[in-house]
Amino acid sequence: MAAAIPVSALEGYRLWAENWDETPSPIAAVEHRALLPWVEAARSRRAVDVGCGTGRWTGRLPAIGVDASAAMLGVAARKEGLRGRLAVGDAAALPVASGSADLVLCALTFGHVRDQAGAMREFARVLETGGMLILSDFHPEACARGWRRTFRRDGQVYELENFAYSVASLCGMAAGLRLDEVAEAWIGEEERGLFERAGRPELYEAARGTPAVLLTRWVRE
Repeated sequence: MAAAIPVSALEGYRLWAENWDETPSPIAAVEHRALLPWVEAARSRRAVDVGCGTGRWTGRLPAIGVDASAAMLGVAARKEGLRGRLAVGDAAALPVASGSADLVLCALTFGHVRDQAGAMREFARVLETGGMLILSDFHPEACARGWRRTFRRDGQVYELENFAYSVASLCGMAAGLRLDEVAEAWIGEEERGLFERAGRPELYEAARGTPAVLLTRWVRE
């Protein structure tokens, strides 16, 4: 099998955008299952969805969706109710007014951000006092065990860049934000069918022994 071609997140999502919604992902499935209760409990009235991609969470929230990928936003804009609620922007330079949000959501995105400290400052800036930041991402332990963020297009596998971090390093970047909760999500029986449909049922047994998604929740002080 040919080696995966490494690509930047921006280039990777340009290539992946049209097929992202149709690509079954155990990681995205686990993340959705774990994150949905947190999102619903937030009861947001003014949210910013950072790294919104094709709008999978933006459509569930009273949110502005921000993403660096114009290609992913182009797909999102074709969905009902999302046009006019999307903006191209970098996580470390959000096109959002200070103190204007009660929730910042950054789902399966933070590991793609080069300037992670700058992004954490921006999350704190746009949140009102008492507002909530929710981060979900590819689990650092999964990365340490060799899991990679890959996708296939035209028979070629591409590997997206990923910048590793830990909860401890996040705390060191989180001026103005207080860590409220940390949770891990694991691949479970609910995701078995995704491996079987992909023709790789043997990977399920190996994958379910590793934490797949890390979730952290923060409060703006």
